[in-house]
Amino acid sequence: MNSKLFQNAIAALVLALISGLCFQTLFINPSDVLVGSQDNGHNDTTNTFIALKNYQKDSIERQQHIPYWNPYSLLGVPVLGNPQTSLFYPGNWIFFFTNALSTMSWVLIFHHWWAGWGTYLLTRKYQLNFFSSLLSGIIFLAAPYFVAKTGEGHFTSITQIAWFPWIFYGYELLIEGRKKAPAVMAIFIALAFFCGHVQEVYYLLLFLTASIVIESVIAFFQKNRKVDSDQLVHDQIKPEKSSISYSAGSLLKSWLITGILTVGLVAIDLVPVYIYTQQAVRASGIDAIALKSGSLSLPSLLQLLDPFVWGGPDHYRGPGGYYWEAVCYFGCLPLLLACVGILTSIRNRTVLRLFLIGLTSFLLAFGPHLPFYTLLYDIVPGFSMFRMPARLLWICSLIIALLAGFGCESIMSLSLNTVKKRYRILSLIGLVTTSLLLFYLNYSSQGVISFEVAPQQVFKIQLISFFVAVLTLSIAVFSGSFSHKSAICGSLLLCVVATGELTLHSNHILRTIPQSSFRAETKITKFLKANLGQHRVLVGQKLLSDREAWDNQILKVQGYEPVPLVRLGLLAAAAFSQPDAALMMAGYSKPQLSTARKPILDLMSVKYAVLETEKSIEIDGWKVVDQGSIPEEFALRDSEPATLPYLILENVNPLPRAYLIGNTETLNPNEPSKQIVETITKLQPKNEVFLQADILPQVKRQSYKAATIKSASPDHLEIQAELGAPGYLILSDIYYPGWSAHVKEKTIPVLPANFSLRAIPLPAGIHVVQLSFTPPGFKIGRVISLTTLAVILILLLMSSRSSKEVKPN
Repeated sequence: MNSKLFQNAIAALVLALISGLCFQTLFINPSDVLVGSQDNGHNDTTNTFIALKNYQKDSIERQQHIPYWNPYSLLGVPVLGNPQTSLFYPGNWIFFFTNALSTMSWVLIFHHWWAGWGTYLLTRKYQLNFFSSLLSGIIFLAAPYFVAKTGEGHFTSITQIAWFPWIFYGYELLIEGRKKAPAVMAIFIALAFFCGHVQEVYYLLLFLTASIVIESVIAFFQKNRKVDSDQLVHDQIKPEKSSISYSAGSLLKSWLITGILTVGLVAIDLVPVYIYTQQAVRASGIDAIALKSGSLSLPSLLQLLDPFVWGGPDHYRGPGGYYWEAVCYFGCLPLLLACVGILTSIRNRTVLRLFLIGLTSFLLAFGPHLPFYTLLYDIVPGFSMFRMPARLLWICSLIIALLAGFGCESIMSLSLNTVKKRYRILSLIGLVTTSLLLFYLNYSSQGVISFEVAPQQVFKIQLISFFVAVLTLSIAVFSGSFSHKSAICGSLLLCVVATGELTLHSNHILRTIPQSSFRAETKITKFLKANLGQHRVLVGQKLLSDREAWDNQILKVQGYEPVPLVRLGLLAAAAFSQPDAALMMAGYSKPQLSTARKPILDLMSVKYAVLETEKSIEIDGWKVVDQGSIPEEFALRDSEPATLPYLILENVNPLPRAYLIGNTETLNPNEPSKQIVETITKLQPKNEVFLQADILPQVKRQSYKAATIKSASPDHLEIQAELGAPGYLILSDIYYPGWSAHVKEKTIPVLPANFSLRAIPLPAGIHVVQLSFTPPGFKIGRVISLTTLAVILILLLMSSRSSKEVKPN
């Protein structure tokens, strides 16, 4: 076997073993679901992604195609076009035929391994030796920020970040001027985009674009500085070979081709996602002041030494709001090795580039706390769309891992250094000093230093990891100063200690949930399946999760969606006057039913409200129909689920999901949001409908009357409407482009009703209306993507043939 291939295979195996150590909580219980220690296991995996992936599987089984629409939460939401669903990422296709409860955690761990192996291959591309590259792979595989995100279940982010080392690899091919580089780079970027979380890949591409521009400028000036050959001959000076093998024009051209191929390849997802984004609450960006809560601040620097100085995931009280969003910890030993790499190899252009990208990312992670971020927020398109500047720590984590590899390489090369005895003496001094300090600190305070920062407020920082890192580094330097074999022993020590440090962090914050603890059918689901019909229920996630509602095809008002549609948000604001209406619509805050505007709930076709309470409540227009208790949805391993009380109230007179009305009032959708909400609150659904324009003849109109839903599936509805006069068929589902209506062979427009819902104009008579959904932009995007894929395959084939024809010098 080729020695390089053999080494790569060994590295892949070692990194798999490291994955087993890092995620041993799951390896011990392989059928469990991997979660963090916070909130009793409730995270994005258990709250959202398991439900999403199982819904995709169920839709394929029921409809024989990937799902386009989900009617079971938030009055309906698009599936294809929602960035969270990541339907076109090949790594997610396993969920089309497997239960996400069984496979999702292992898919996450696979991506940790994939990220580590990609980092190893990238550093080999940087000409680092096997052990230095392996160390880089270990550090990124088990990076604390990476693992903390896994604990919170940020599935789309985890799968996307795993492709970052591969994108850097493609960048190196681009720098080398390889013909296949644009095609390969486009594939890697497209795979990262398909994972579904655009923020991190946007940041990375921004940095790489800046790097390309800088590299091109350097190449341009170095070319212009070349001395004329005639003058060199005259002066009898031998011209030096340029250190740059590319021209500014060729580099910019390759990057432009990469961009065009990438946009074309992701068009099948990009076009529907863009349309969704324009309908969502972040279309106009996020206020800069609000971004401070998701940014690092000066106290974050203390986490460089101790990740838990401001508490762990379950009781975090530091900057950034949440531990998994802002833990500024890379491992003490990896950080020290990265510093060594910078100090010893800063003249290396690759190291300099990585250092500048890492430093810029780190500064930007402080968000509006630094003017640097505010400047980019104002001038760079798209920069204001993302709410957590601290997520730039993703890129910092990768850069630290890469630079640590260069640091290890420098230590291993000390045996070739002419002043290696000096390093030997310095390492001995560091070894003795650190050992004494470590012994004293451990003896006097068990490695903890305490400060009283305020009355009755003591600040504690754990320094054991830092001193162990310094001690290990000293031993590695001492070993590296003797011979190549002793240097290998030192590098192995670095790998072992780095693995130990990062594994301790992982095991401290990760837990698992047994599959058997996930509750099956409850009294609530049985009741709703028997009585709800085509109406909706108002219920929080604890009593009826998205997973349970979607599995049982229960129409639920609430649902978790990080970027909800604007039309839904304004309707919710009209229905609920409580200040946390957005959190309530996500299902994580109790609805204040007594203060809710009942006509708007009627408009949403809410028949039942399920409250988490033991008390019986009397509210006008509602009656108590059931009361009891159910277990919590799941419980962490070695713990018992809590018991939750519930009370089911029935709406005495709800509107059906589909009904007819004739009278109209004008609503201007271009008014400020506050005025639109005020207008909706005045609505009397049985008397009128608010439209942008009335398109029916000005004659006697249809009075209120229920319509009949003859059949319903996620992407299609068949409704029978009997009208004695012209009127509008009102559907209490969210308005979204892509829905079309047909009566027989005639296409009828679907209009926004009451700003948020759907209205279909109908003449007098008996009509069977067919409503179907085709994701907007999907068809044209599919054509563009398939065409681009064909072009990429042709380019790769041509570059493969040309590389075989060219003989190496």
